[in-house]
Amino acid sequence: MKTISKVFFVLLLSVLFIGLSYTAQAKEKPIKVGIVLPLTGPKAMFGEMEKNSFLMAYKDLGEKTVIGGRKIELLFEDGQGKPGIAKSAAEKLVHKNKVIMLSGGYSSACSYPIAGAAQSMKMPFVVSTGAADKITTQGWKWVFRGTAAPASKYTGALFDFYDKVAHPKTAVLMYENTDFGTSSAKGFRQVCKKKGIKIVFDEAYEAGAVDFKPMLAKAKKSNPDTAYCISYVMDAALIATQTRELNWSCPFFVGGAAGWTMPEFLKNTGGAAQYIASTTLWVPNVAWPGAKEYYDNYIKKYGKKPDYHGAQAYATMQIIADVLNNAKKITPKDIRNALLKAEVSTIMGLIKFENWSDEFGHNYTNQNKPTTYVVQWQNGKLEVIWPEAAKSANYVYPVPKWNKR
Repeated sequence: MKTISKVFFVLLLSVLFIGLSYTAQAKEKPIKVGIVLPLTGPKAMFGEMEKNSFLMAYKDLGEKTVIGGRKIELLFEDGQGKPGIAKSAAEKLVHKNKVIMLSGGYSSACSYPIAGAAQSMKMPFVVSTGAADKITTQGWKWVFRGTAAPASKYTGALFDFYDKVAHPKTAVLMYENTDFGTSSAKGFRQVCKKKGIKIVFDEAYEAGAVDFKPMLAKAKKSNPDTAYCISYVMDAALIATQTRELNWSCPFFVGGAAGWTMPEFLKNTGGAAQYIASTTLWVPNVAWPGAKEYYDNYIKKYGKKPDYHGAQAYATMQIIADVLNNAKKITPKDIRNALLKAEVSTIMGLIKFENWSDEFGHNYTNQNKPTTYVVQWQNGKLEVIWPEAAKSANYVYPVPKWNKR
């Protein structure tokens, strides 16, 4: 009997040990977060900046990346900047890699199908960059956008500059025929109409074109007080250089963020960037804690200057860590509930996901309210010119003729 008791005791200890071992392994199992970005293809420069920034934030967050003994693990998938591939990448991350939430997306064209898939899968998706209004006007409960403003709201500071400084009577509108371009253009038209600014030329173009001169020549002929052009970086650079080649000196030429603030824009335009302005969502000298440190550390580590796209990714990682730390359980439902309650201090300011409507009848779901700026390229640097409280340099307006720049 004693022998049987000893055997039973040993077996019991073994079972307990195995049970504790499985429990320890469960605790150590990583919390997987899936991030879809364009890591190859024509938009890879944006994907690279965002991936670098996600990883920088992850490192800077330190102990906040370990929750109950479980480490957050970032799984990056290449969406190639193609909507179908980006959607498939998101589905792979959920079904095969068993991620607990999604982020990234970059372009609106990719973010929108990822958002639709996330809604269907009941998987929290925190958009880092995609800005088309329709991403957060579908009433989707699993889609959250904090660091990206709706595209139609990029012009808040610009119209304040128009009201207080430029007072334009006429405007030109040019935009690429993508989700981001058309959404931004629609918002610009609506505000112009409200403020009595007449749009004298309004044209979409095919993204990736090589000759913008016919469009620019017609825009020049309309002799506007201001121009607003929505483009990604390669198109923006060509438009700027061809504007100079046509000797069109618009009094205030403004880009609609996207490619107009990228370091590659300056590199590919040379002197043609001088005095071109742009809307933007972030600048490194904002008052938000950590913003300047992020900017300086990025340059030190990667030898390049990040723009607002990188800041969006860094801030999104701050949001992800916050909600995972505050979720009752690490489940999609509990993460979604934590996102609904989140108030996160980031390098892009305080992020809250709210439901709100604008004056044009758009109803936004889980959308942070934006802060915007106007920047201007001056002597090879992107200077903040508006609002005045944030300016790093005085604005140049009206812009001199090309032969005097």
